[in-house]
Amino acid sequence: MKRIPFTKETIIQLYHTENLKLHEVAQRLGVCKDTIRRNMRLYGIPPKAPEVYRRGQDTRIIAMLPKAKELYYDKELSFGEVYQILGISFYTLRRLFTENNLQLRGSGEAIRLAYSKHPKMGYQLGNKHPRYNGYRTTDTHSGYVRVFKKDHPKARKSGYVSEHILVWEDAHGIPLPDGWTVHHLNGIKNDNRPENLAGMSSRAHYLVLAEKAKRIRLLESRIKELEKSLLEATKMNLL
Repeated sequence: MKRIPFTKETIIQLYHTENLKLHEVAQRLGVCKDTIRRNMRLYGIPPKAPEVYRRGQDTRIIAMLPKAKELYYDKELSFGEVYQILGISFYTLRRLFTENNLQLRGSGEAIRLAYSKHPKMGYQLGNKHPRYNGYRTTDTHSGYVRVFKKDHPKARKSGYVSEHILVWEDAHGIPLPDGWTVHHLNGIKNDNRPENLAGMSSRAHYLVLAEKAKRIRLLESRIKELEKSLLEATKMNLL
């Protein structure tokens, strides 16, 4: 856009007399809004009072009513599509409809209309669903991976079974005996490789965990001793 030289009178004419928005004044003159603001401060031009600004904008917005009704009712576009096409905000369009007693669609009607226009957005079952992942999920509390297999004897009420049980059973060719549990050897609960899984009785599993906790306490104690020794050696070197 070719830049147009402007004076105080030019800004007053566009901003106050024609009641243009600040960015519209800037576009008309081929500059940015900050340039207009600086010149307004330089020339001592006051900003418009809120009621004046609103009155001028109301005239412009009301003129959009026929187009808004055509897009929303006749072409059955969504509310979001309408305000984007008109170049106004969500709240401005809602105020336009409310002040003219125009009925908006309910959420149920809006959803049905969206599904009829975009069938692929409808809910799809199984591997047809765009977020299908084999019915696998991770328990946010325990950290174990669950797989949906409602017919499995160890399935929960939700129909999900711990994946490490299924992997162990598949690797050994037998069901996990009652009273047994599957232990992750490296302690990583979502590492369900067969070589990382060991089946054992609940009693044996308890002893394994107790021994592991004992070993961890021993290592933590040893680390503290080494840190203390290192600190003393550092002090000796400083002296």
